[in-house]
Amino acid sequence: MQSEILDPLNDGKSRIALLSHMGSDLDIVNDARASFDKVSIDLDEKDIKLIRYLIQHHHTSPFRGVVFKFKVKAPLFVARQWWKHVIASSHNDEQVGWNEKSFRYVAIEDSEDFYVPASFRQQSKSNRQATFGEIPEEQNQQALDIYRAQCEASYKAYKDLLELGVGREQARGVLVPSVYTSWVWTVSLQSVLHFIGLRKGEGAQQEIHFYADAISQLIQPIVPATLQAWRELHD
Repeated sequence: MQSEILDPLNDGKSRIALLSHMGSDLDIVNDARASFDKVSIDLDEKDIKLIRYLIQHHHTSPFRGVVFKFKVKAPLFVARQWWKHVIASSHNDEQVGWNEKSFRYVAIEDSEDFYVPASFRQQSKSNRQATFGEIPEEQNQQALDIYRAQCEASYKAYKDLLELGVGREQARGVLVPSVYTSWVWTVSLQSVLHFIGLRKGEGAQQEIHFYADAISQLIQPIVPATLQAWRELHD
């Protein structure tokens, strides 16, 4: 089973798809009731209230029994933000899987395999890590020219090093953070909700925000009651 493939950055290059999943809203309530040895056959309003209660009171373990496997293609700078959710996970190694494309093994084949934004945002004066609005059109075009030139120079330097016989693991050092990489992310619903909460929150970088939106769209048919309850308590 693979879901539709979404293009979160709307550039014809970014990708995210749900490869497979295990569990549903019903599994959450049944895991929550395991201590009472109770099982629901069909999800009803009482079960939905239980999901809302679990979220509201941070009873997280039932949400770890629902697991998703995503295939993601994103700029390297987005991947490294995303990676924080793996190394900072409180659910230990067995709860999160990350298997990424390696530029030690796979060469960059296309000078177009870089993320180029359609427009540039201004730096926030009140938040060092945030941006807002767009820069004026004239400056935006100049910024695009500079940005594209740097991506092209990065790719040319990379190819020149390879042609000189330099190994891929060292030649990759000249690639800029806008180069695309890809990985498979296996993760519990608890971690997915945490990701969405942080990456759609105030101050989150817009590019990773778009991926959080895409993830919400992909898991919506699988855990609709959970997402609805989560939004009611967090939006």
